[in-house]
Amino acid sequence: MLPPFTPDTIHDITRTESGLNPYAIAEIVPVKGGRSRVISHLPSSKDEALKIVEAIKQKKHRYSVGLMQITSTNFPQFGVSAESMFNPCDNMTVAAKIITDCYQRGGTLQRALSCYYSGNFETGQRPESAFGNTSYVQRIGYVVPSTRAEQQTASPSSGEAPAVPSDNTVYPDSVIRGVIPAPDTTPTSIAAYPPHVVRGGLAVSSD
Repeated sequence: MLPPFTPDTIHDITRTESGLNPYAIAEIVPVKGGRSRVISHLPSSKDEALKIVEAIKQKKHRYSVGLMQITSTNFPQFGVSAESMFNPCDNMTVAAKIITDCYQRGGTLQRALSCYYSGNFETGQRPESAFGNTSYVQRIGYVVPSTRAEQQTASPSSGEAPAVPSDNTVYPDSVIRGVIPAPDTTPTSIAAYPPHVVRGGLAVSSD
């Protein structure tokens, strides 16, 4: 049973995963309580990407790489490395295997997309406040069997004009793999600085 993916669906997944950057890296940083936060790295070359990966490995953090953000814990299963996953073709090949397995176990495209995102069938369908209360599946622009075709085509038997979907899709500027950290609620102060350069200490008037 193969997932009913179309090229535009794959494109939307890739755009959501990596911003179409073949060298994108998501560093998964553990935090207290068993959660994690993600640091996005968007290098512009393979050499730069490999240096970032080496630094992440020194910290013993997990990470995901490439167009479809293959996670480092999956490398042994598929016999790949971070370097090979910066090759778009190799990256997409592994991604296809993962998402096909998710679809075969989950039974629906929505569940498969959630599984690909989070490793389970529910998390990717839940709204996330960090992304305008949209879910991962919504951010992809999910519609069966294609993320776009059904938005543009009305049922021939209904005689109704196609509905124009509201554009609520949220595409972040960086990789969004892993658990989304809670927004920082630490109060901040606003400081006003003069238009000229101020170096060193400022004299405080006693008046």
